[in-house]
Amino acid sequence: MKKIAILTLMTSLLLFTGCWSPIYEAIREDVKPEDPTVSGNIGTITRYTAGGTEYLFLAADDGLRYKQKDKNSHGEWGTYSIPFGLHSYDFDSSSHSGEQILSVLANSTTLYLVTAVYEHTSTEGLSYPSNIKLWGKTDGNDSWTLITENNSDLFPVTYNSSSTYYDSNFRVFQTNAPQKAHREAFIRAYDSENSAYKYYKLNGLSVPAEITIATSSIIDPEPSSDEGYTPVASSAAYFNGEVKFFTSPVSTTNETYTTDATYCYYTNGDSSIYYTNGSTTKKSDTSGDTVISALATCADSILVGYGKSSTGTSGGIDRILLTDGVPGAIAAFETNAQFQITSSYMVLALVNASPEKKEIESSLYASITFAGASYNFDNVGLWSYYPERGNWNRE
Repeated sequence: MKKIAILTLMTSLLLFTGCWSPIYEAIREDVKPEDPTVSGNIGTITRYTAGGTEYLFLAADDGLRYKQKDKNSHGEWGTYSIPFGLHSYDFDSSSHSGEQILSVLANSTTLYLVTAVYEHTSTEGLSYPSNIKLWGKTDGNDSWTLITENNSDLFPVTYNSSSTYYDSNFRVFQTNAPQKAHREAFIRAYDSENSAYKYYKLNGLSVPAEITIATSSIIDPEPSSDEGYTPVASSAAYFNGEVKFFTSPVSTTNETYTTDATYCYYTNGDSSIYYTNGSTTKKSDTSGDTVISALATCADSILVGYGKSSTGTSGGIDRILLTDGVPGAIAAFETNAQFQITSSYMVLALVNASPEKKEIESSLYASITFAGASYNFDNVGLWSYYPERGNWNRE
């Protein structure tokens, strides 16, 4: 996010504000921007193992993008072959073609794509998702399999006559654990006929099977006191030998590629972080009332990404120090993270490709999008920090 500094302005700032100021610090932390190569609203950054090699996958401007997790230089993201054309709209004919990748998921054996096909109503002039598809590809198989389509049980989409919008009454989520064996992916779908949520587990190239998740096992750090309240699972993390489900849309652990997790971290769906070692659970507040949208752990800190809240508070990023996995105080970044990922941008996803390392030694990724009025469209997409480069910059 390039700022322009004129020498005379810098001199004036030093004269009138002393030898140091937040503005001068922002100028000092500025770096030459890289050319954007991975752009768009990137909702997930997914770990997947293929041929014994660890990769990161995501959906961006050129479709399905991927890179080896240990490649730490700009321009390393490739474009992976997919069995359909990307979504486009023809204004002359008012028609849609292709498919939009909604999400990229993975478990221990299979890479998944959730895609949408759109249609246009000539009478109302509305575009709407007419078909949600689930694609899968297993390790060692070059071709994709269409696992299911037009499946309203898995992917219910309904028209809301009050808002004139179409509501997607489903959610997909995953553990996204560093260790391949600990990766699982799920679908939560709302059954409007029975006014209940149903859960499905993705299992290879088979149609996802319905599973039972006991409401008593869904972790809600701040349950409602309303009569008839039922917790609903929105995220999952692998911890203490099993998958844990949370009402929070954000959860993670301090697992690495070689060591099991000793702590699990999740939110209250708002601005507070909870953490547990399996026997004791405690609360760690962040710096404001902005909704936490993403978490990523390092050996010595946990990165906290923010999304815009209902009160209009905007996004940005923080770091909380960790001591043997236990969150402590919010601390200033040793990098230029807060000068690149400002409060004008919501953080959609965070991933540490080397969670066994300290933050300053890690390879980190963040996807951001608009949060406020002051933004630059060129900044929307993927950002990274590489220890060899020493700063956060555009991917």
